[in-house]
This record gives sequence, structure tokens and C-alpha cells, in this order.
Amino acid sequence: MYHIKPYLKNLERLRAGSYRDVSSGLFLDRNERSVSHDSKLIEALLDHLRGVNFGLYPELEPFYQKLSAWLDISVNQIYVTEGVSGAIKSLVETLTIPGKHNIVFPYPTFALYPVYCEMFNVEPRIVGYTRSYELDYQSLIDSIDLDTAIVFLPNPNMPIEGTLSINEIVNLAEQCNKYETILAVDEVYYPFGGPTTIDLINEYENIFVMRSFSKAFGLAGIRVGYILGSGQNIDYVSKTRTGYESNSISMGIASFFIDHYDVILDFVKEVKDGLRYLKRELEKLGIEYNGGETGNFIYVNLRDVELANVIVQRLKDRQIYVRGGWPEPFDAGFSVTGAPKKIMEEFFHEFSIEFNSFRTVHNH
Repeated sequence: MYHIKPYLKNLERLRAGSYRDVSSGLFLDRNERSVSHDSKLIEALLDHLRGVNFGLYPELEPFYQKLSAWLDISVNQIYVTEGVSGAIKSLVETLTIPGKHNIVFPYPTFALYPVYCEMFNVEPRIVGYTRSYELDYQSLIDSIDLDTAIVFLPNPNMPIEGTLSINEIVNLAEQCNKYETILAVDEVYYPFGGPTTIDLINEYENIFVMRSFSKAFGLAGIRVGYILGSGQNIDYVSKTRTGYESNSISMGIASFFIDHYDVILDFVKEVKDGLRYLKRELEKLGIEYNGGETGNFIYVNLRDVELANVIVQRLKDRQIYVRGGWPEPFDAGFSVTGAPKKIMEEFFHEFSIEFNSFRTVHNH
């Protein structure tokens, strides 16, 4: 192969051959919507899509206007992307110089942050968590220097949330400003209860906000997200856009669910109720946990790496998928996607069987 970029040569990415069979099982490992949308709502959606002419190239303006009215923000402050993953890629691609800049972000976190650093030959500066499972906020600030192009802040962040307050974000933005550094806040879980920095983008020109329709909306399959920022910054980062930011089907579906946002908020409430149930049951077993307040996930802290690995595998054998294999200090537990109470009851029933079985064997 000729004229390759050497820093891309060893970058490993999933291809079409890597997939999971979703025909059966309980998928609680990727923070997706675990139940289908109401059948009557889907019928109404199909009626809505019948008015879309798929033979024509996408008309972007109506969707931008829809987002603008819903978010109460100017159209020129919005850039539609392929989910938050597309938003992250756009920012790294447009705001960094390969081989020169660094990017600061907490770790562990969303897998594509380090991937895009490698893809664009940018140094990743990872800020870890303490043994008490708190983000090292001061290290986050101390990691910023003149070569820091972006600080990415997932707020909340997997696997334990660790949500920063608005005051902490404002302080971080001001620290970034000293080095002409962008602060990009990932609010993909916002509807579940965390704070939002949207009101800050007109006050702090170095702040971007990233969101998507994947989590609370339960539309991970349509791949629609967006970046919010100052008009000047949005104009710049959108310069590398493809011919069309999205497609007619995805924008049509997203628009429909914006018009039915009350249904989305009802589902968010169901998930929060399910997480409250799960936390109560974990407490009865004396199991510690983190999260379940500002995101749609919870970290089950078993404080035993062997036990965590065994439980994750045994649940998988029962076609219940949770996420283990976290790096230290989270390797002694696993994360679970929140869902309505009925699903949380099903998960906890199977989990408690395996947990008690392991404990009985090892206590003898």
C-alpha cells in the first residue's frame, strides 16, 4: 500500500464481521434502550415517514430548524453529526495538528476517545480515578498546557458517573481558556438528570456541548447526534463535513421523537425507577454501587476481581450481557444498563443466583 500514514497502520477497528446476535437475550452492556418502543408509536412513526421522499437528497434545513426550536438555540450554533462518536471525530479532526497537540480526557471512558487520538496522531493525556472512585479533578486541570487542543469531559462518565457540577465545569473552562484550549462536554446522558452546560456556550466561546439521540431517546441505531457551540466555532468545525450530515430516514425519525418528547421523558422515569429498585436490592445483599443518578447505568462494585469476572461470564451464559473487564480501579466490578423495573427484576434474579452460588462455594 502506497502513501499510508504510519500512525494509522497499527490502528485496530471493528469491521462488519464483528457483530453480536441480538435476536435473543438481555443486553445491558452498552447503555442502549433495552425494550422496544411502543407499537402504536412505531405505527405513527411509519405514517410520518411516508411523507419523506427517499429519492431526493436530504433536506437538512427542516431538521436544523426543529433542533433550534426544541433547544431554544440559534441554527448557526448547531452542527448535526453521526452520533456523539461523529461529534468527537469532527472536533479532533478540525482542532488538532497531528504530531503536535495533545487531548486530555478521563479514563476509563467511551472507547473512541483514545481511538481518535491514534487516528489523528494526537497524544492522549489520560486522567485517572482515585481508589475512592473519584475523578482526579486537579490532575485534569494540571494536565492542560499550551499544546492541549481539547479537553473532553464526559459528564457523566462511564462506569461510575462522577458528574461534575456547573461550577466545576466553569472553573475548568476558565483554566482551558488560559491555554486557548477547547472544552468539549459530552452530555449524551443529559435527560437522565445531570447538569447541562448549554447555557454556557454563549458566555464561554471555548465550550462545545455534544449530545445524541442514542441513550434517552433509545435511537442508537439511527446514528444522530449534534454539537452545540458559538456560531463562529460551529462554522469552523463543520468545514470538514461530508456532503450531508445525516440522511432523510434518520432525521425523520429524530424529528418525530422530538415531537413526542413527553414519551421519552416517561421512559426516562421508568429507567430511573428500575435503577432505584436495583440499588435497593443490592443494598440488601451488602453490595456497593456507584451511579444511577445522572446516567442510565450503575456500577456494581463486588470488590473482588475473580468474582466480577465469574459473574459476568455466568450471566453471559444465561444470555444476560453486562460490561466487565474495566481497568483498575474498576476491575472488581461491572456496569449494568438501567431499564424499567421488570427488566431490572429479571436481571437481579439471575445475578443473585450466581452471586449467592459463588459466595456459598467460596465460604466453604
